[in-house]
Amino acid sequence: MNKKLSWLLLSTLLGGAALTGCSEENPKPTNGKDDQNPTSKNPTELYYANMFGKEAMSTYYYWNKEISSDLDNWNIETNNDPIGTVDRIRYHQGDKYIDKWSMLTDDMASFNSSVEGVSTTFGWNLTFYPVNKEKNQYAAAVNFVHEGSPAAKAGFKRGDIILSINDEKITPDNYADLYYKPTLKVSLGELQEDIIVSQNKSIELTAVNMYENPIICDSVYEFNGKKVGYLAYTSFDLKSINPLIEIGKKFKAEGIEELVLDLRYNGGGYVITENVLASMFAPQEAVSSKKVFEKEIYNSYLSEIYQKQGESLETRFTTEFNYPEVEVNASTKDANIGLKKIYGLIGSGSASASEALLGGLMPYTNVRLIGTQTHGKYCTGLDA
Repeated sequence: MNKKLSWLLLSTLLGGAALTGCSEENPKPTNGKDDQNPTSKNPTELYYANMFGKEAMSTYYYWNKEISSDLDNWNIETNNDPIGTVDRIRYHQGDKYIDKWSMLTDDMASFNSSVEGVSTTFGWNLTFYPVNKEKNQYAAAVNFVHEGSPAAKAGFKRGDIILSINDEKITPDNYADLYYKPTLKVSLGELQEDIIVSQNKSIELTAVNMYENPIICDSVYEFNGKKVGYLAYTSFDLKSINPLIEIGKKFKAEGIEELVLDLRYNGGGYVITENVLASMFAPQEAVSSKKVFEKEIYNSYLSEIYQKQGESLETRFTTEFNYPEVEVNASTKDANIGLKKIYGLIGSGSASASEALLGGLMPYTNVRLIGTQTHGKYCTGLDA
């Protein structure tokens, strides 16, 4: 059957889940009432997007009972803005949104690419700081650059400061250009005695479509005869699984006892990858005996269904990861490091799988958190 529409609902399910929906090539119109969507170029698409969004949030959304009145008022035949509707009705109390993450998008291709670490990019990660609040002026500091990216080839490194974009000061209105413009000219600054001054130097960049390797750094240090590993990791993607296992084997061979796990810029990703890391970082005894690493929580409707089906909602430590549907076949049997302590570096950019990994390891491993409050899906948000 030919498919025409492809919509994606990113929802608050176990720290984020993707629900996809498609319609047939020639679906029936909205009861012959296409004119109810006068602003839409494709009223049929709107109808099926509304239908998919409402059904998904009614069935799978964790807070489906809390937003039941909004769901009742969602008219799938007359609503012109399904994306805006999901944004508006996601769980909130008055003007405060408890659910800060769920969204509906009609660009599933871009989402899939981003989850796999592929995008059109300059290859940098930035933090923005106010330089002059009165003049609405900001600067961007480089947190890191991806190897082989335009930013890396131009010589950018952690700590570099960007003062302007295409000869204009950085403001809340144009800062996103540093991520989404196809080409850029940026001017550089530097910190001198607590003041950022211009270097009178400009660099031109052209974005490219590339895979951004989330393994930023892995190294081993020795302090007073004790070996400590360091791993900076920015996204739980699937392509990095085997390289991560090799790093685990290297750390094991080096005899490291403690690990600094830098997740400050890691917003999450695949649970599979999270489980792979957990199997290498947890004590060998916990992995060998397949102790519980995580427990999934659903809304009452789905919980009742899974209970009747006798389906376990527990994820246990394992060493074998075979998922042919996403082309993952990996083993951590010889990669358990034998860690005595983990220092988790966290911040506002840490979320989802980053939080779940550290939280799931805490009952078994000495985990010390360093940093600031994570982005936090309430069951896993961490505070250093």
